[in-house]
Amino acid sequence: MKLLHPVVHGHPLHAMLSDLPAALIPAALLAAAIERTRPDPRTRYAARTSALLAFGSACVAGTIGWWDWLTIPTDHPVRSPATTHGLINSAGLAVGAAAILVPRRRLELLVALNAALLVAAWIGGDLVYRLGWRVRPAEELEQIDAGKQRDEARAIVDKHEREDALLN
Repeated sequence: MKLLHPVVHGHPLHAMLSDLPAALIPAALLAAAIERTRPDPRTRYAARTSALLAFGSACVAGTIGWWDWLTIPTDHPVRSPATTHGLINSAGLAVGAAAILVPRRRLELLVALNAALLVAAWIGGDLVYRLGWRVRPAEELEQIDAGKQRDEARAIVDKHEREDALLN
């Protein structure tokens, strides 16, 4: 059985799902900072809940990200930076879990997680905006660079989206 690409109607799932942890992880840091300055049951609840939401959304985005990684051809130029991106984010999941399990160190752990998130997001942006991963015009240009005519390149990418994507 062929592994389908995690793309729905031309939209990469990982790119869509990564926005939620990218927003929730800094929010969890803010909640942890508030908890540190005003420790009471409400701020502890807010800090723990926001850390849990950030972690849960990151787990979903990370799972889809590794699925996406599995569909990258081994000789494609995005493979190496995508691997680095995934490893940093996976290490971030461990830090996020620790922030939930070790509330005394939540703030410091979330500072580290936000720093890792910035680096991983930079690499992820590079994958899309510089290297064109999961960007249709870039996929067509790859075909043209390989010697195909523009119409032929579009047909190849159309066929790929029909046959290899999760939902078309």
